Amino acid sequence: MPPLESLNSKPLVAASYSPRDVLSAAWPLFQASLIGCLPLAVIGVAAGATPGAEAIASGEPRGFMHNREWWALYVASTLLMLICYGGILRQQLALARGARLSPFESMRQSAIGLLGTVGVVLPVTLAVIAGAVLFVLPGLLVLVLCLYAWVAQIDAGLSPMAAIRRSIEETRARFFSTAGIVGAAIAAVLVFVLLSGILLAVVMNLAGVGAGSGHAGLSFSRWVMAGLLSLPVVYMSAVTVSAWMALQANPISPRSSG
Repeated sequence: MPPLESLNSKPLVAASYSPRDVLSAAWPLFQASLIGCLPLAVIGVAAGATPGAEAIASGEPRGFMHNREWWALYVASTLLMLICYGGILRQQLALARGARLSPFESMRQSAIGLLGTVGVVLPVTLAVIAGAVLFVLPGLLVLVLCLYAWVAQIDAGLSPMAAIRRSIEETRARFFSTAGIVGAAIAAVLVFVLLSGILLAVVMNLAGVGAGSGHAGLSFSRWVMAGLLSLPVVYMSAVTVSAWMALQANPISPRSSG
């Protein structure tokens, strides 16, 4: 991986908080972090998909009607996913500041800070789900306002509630710019996922009609899909880190203390 300063002429800290500048800064950060973050992203995506795959394989019903073993698997898989994604954020924060953090060290730090991560992610996720159930727009509103809660908790060492308040303060002052960043990033990811689905279908068709029905074929397709979906995970994380760094370079609200 080339040194951080020699990737290209674009700065890793966005020139402004506009969606265009943030996405321009996120791309070199994505490139610089891909090698170190991709293994964590693959593991995280695979861990997140494991409970659903296990439920389908065992023929269990959808929803909350699962046995204790399934719920134990769900909790363990979710915690592993959070550790991996937290490691990605830590690596990219280090790169954005001109330093480096190894994948192992980033996972170690993420595991140590797991309790704080759960304290941030759990209430935000529940709020997004509640908002989405009531109506789509409240869920999206919560998603935009709490966009920086996790990265603030990691970068600024804030408590979970202070990190959520910090994110709300930062995004409320420039809500439409933040919504534009989120919308542009999601649109790019959706296009990538659509193209990836087409590519996977072509690969499975070339492998043969029965290739995807056997155990080996299913395992192969799941890992290929995990590999493909891990790229948007790294990219979305890079966008979040780049936007967060742009906010720190151009303060727009009073700082909350942890």
